[in-house]
Amino acid sequence: MADEGSDYEEAQGQRKAEAIPEAVDTFLGRLLESIKASNIQEINRLYETDFNQLTERFYNKTKWPSAFTVGETLGHEQELFLILYKELYYRHIYARLNPVSFEDRVGSWNNYKQLLDLMIENLSDGEDLGIALPAQWLWDILDEFVYHYQTYSTYCHKTAKMQKDKDIDELRSRPGVFETTKVLSYLHQLVRFSLIEEWLANPEGGNGQGGAFTDESTRLVGYFALVQLLRMHSLLGDYRLAMDTIESIDFRAEVPLFYRIPACHVTVFYYMGFAYMMMRRYVDASRTFQDILVFLSKISSVNSLSYQYDQMLKKQDQMYVLLLICNALCPQPMDESLEKPIREKHLDKQMRLQQGVETCFEDQFSYACPKFVAAAMPDLDNLENFNANEAHQRQLHLFLQEVRQQQALPTIGSYMKLYTSLQTSKLAQLCEMDGEGLRDQLMCVMHKTRQLVHQKEGTPLDGALQPCGEVEFYLDGDMVHINAQKPQRPHADVFLEDILKFQDILKRADRLEKTTVEK
Repeated sequence: MADEGSDYEEAQGQRKAEAIPEAVDTFLGRLLESIKASNIQEINRLYETDFNQLTERFYNKTKWPSAFTVGETLGHEQELFLILYKELYYRHIYARLNPVSFEDRVGSWNNYKQLLDLMIENLSDGEDLGIALPAQWLWDILDEFVYHYQTYSTYCHKTAKMQKDKDIDELRSRPGVFETTKVLSYLHQLVRFSLIEEWLANPEGGNGQGGAFTDESTRLVGYFALVQLLRMHSLLGDYRLAMDTIESIDFRAEVPLFYRIPACHVTVFYYMGFAYMMMRRYVDASRTFQDILVFLSKISSVNSLSYQYDQMLKKQDQMYVLLLICNALCPQPMDESLEKPIREKHLDKQMRLQQGVETCFEDQFSYACPKFVAAAMPDLDNLENFNANEAHQRQLHLFLQEVRQQQALPTIGSYMKLYTSLQTSKLAQLCEMDGEGLRDQLMCVMHKTRQLVHQKEGTPLDGALQPCGEVEFYLDGDMVHINAQKPQRPHADVFLEDILKFQDILKRADRLEKTTVEK
């Protein structure tokens, strides 16, 4: 397939063949046969277990054999296999061998273009995906595609900041590599041609439609593309559009599709929770983060050898921090199972956030937020006043602006909790501000403590406006009338949680009894 990277591919083909260990040669042969036979179970074993084990054994700090060498061994006519092999090859480089060279970035882009063009061509012709792969590998392909886009954008901006002629010339020579509109176009085409939104709207219908209705791989690719669009729009700072992209996701299904892949589950809830937070819907953000953190505390099925494992651990820690930020800005009841890890790892952050320390909000936001990207390439002909960190600074500025607007709210709320009614002059004296300033702050409290809250129906953007502060009040002339709100967990949640704990105790007791009897 001819493309803008043909010169680079030709240079790759001139490499001297590397020696391939026998165990690796056997692995590649089995993988090729499994892909040709569409043996998904065997492919999954080779991908999830053997590939990671061989990486640790032979290629922990070096590249896997080049595609040219593998083609010499297995035959260059195996186009699909070599494309999939190069996807693994470049992913390994990004995960283990920093810094990534410019040639490898271009090679990765060209290989993803080949792979995604092949998928889209098959789907647009009314066929299925044409590639039978395990769900985990399909997820990893699209997840890594967006990650490579993200890191390329960061690389471009760092290069523009350093202003080295050689690096700038390289960027000029490849203007279309990981271009934002092209990346978005690929994801949208996968969604459209897979018919995933139609399938999610009516999983039982669609006779004769094909796509997601008849082929599981097509269904998963379309679904994962929707999740990656959520991620893309969040990275670009468009949170409403990010939430729009997942309006058809099957949140209310008995077993949603994102349950298939833990990393997909984490991605959905991390970016959805962050979008809620940036849209000032702290109740929904807090609920979203708590749901996924409770889920993560109960699973142990993630492959610890997978490159995704460390990323999931980091995302888990980031979501704890984002949960604390939401709770500091809008206090909500916390699930009991999350209180222990927060005390053990985040107690100091929690106290400083609750005290309203702005530098703490800034530091924790910078740690826990996505790595934002600019939609456009830097203007390489005008770099005098270039700011490589502009995308992050814009989002940080918006967030801190919201924090500053709420600085006086906890103080006012703490005094209101002590009364059922009091004069505005007395409240102004307690808060050490003048009467007009207090009225402005009370209006601010009314505004900031009313949020859209999702009602467990409709799309993620839907919700009803309701007061979410710790106190409700209204002004009557010079009097403030207060109704303290003490949020309590629903009794059903408490009973269900205790039932689950009791069931776990019984299971452990049964296992202990069986072990004792066997001995």
